[in-house]
Amino acid sequence: MEVFQKAGGIMTKSNFVIVTPKTKVFDVALAIINGEVSGIPVVDDDKKVVGIITEFDIIRAIKKGKDIKVINTEEIMTKKPITVNEDTALIEIVDILETKHVIRVPVVDKSGKLVGIVSRRDVLKGITEFNGAPQIWL
Repeated sequence: MEVFQKAGGIMTKSNFVIVTPKTKVFDVALAIINGEVSGIPVVDDDKKVVGIITEFDIIRAIKKGKDIKVINTEEIMTKKPITVNEDTALIEIVDILETKHVIRVPVVDKSGKLVGIVSRRDVLKGITEFNGAPQIWL
């Protein structure tokens, strides 16, 4: 399998936003808006992925009457999010995105540290740039 058919070949490796469990949800909302993303990985001090927070998590918190200027990310984030590693096949990532109804998946190393993110856009870009056609399904 070609490298571009794996997470390591298509993932965004830099310039992505991360937050910690103690980040105020209001600040996460601003980061989501400014970064034009739908969700952000939550990492601990060792950069290990401990959660993910999405725009829907924030909207749900507001609907429940929570003050997003007061609450921390850890109070509403999804704990133990789905992750992949750099060798995860593109077809498997597509399956995860489709069946789990997620928009992006954190890519972690063997110790659980965040090394990148694969979004649906990364998948589409990988298919069109390197294959020219979605022949990965064969």
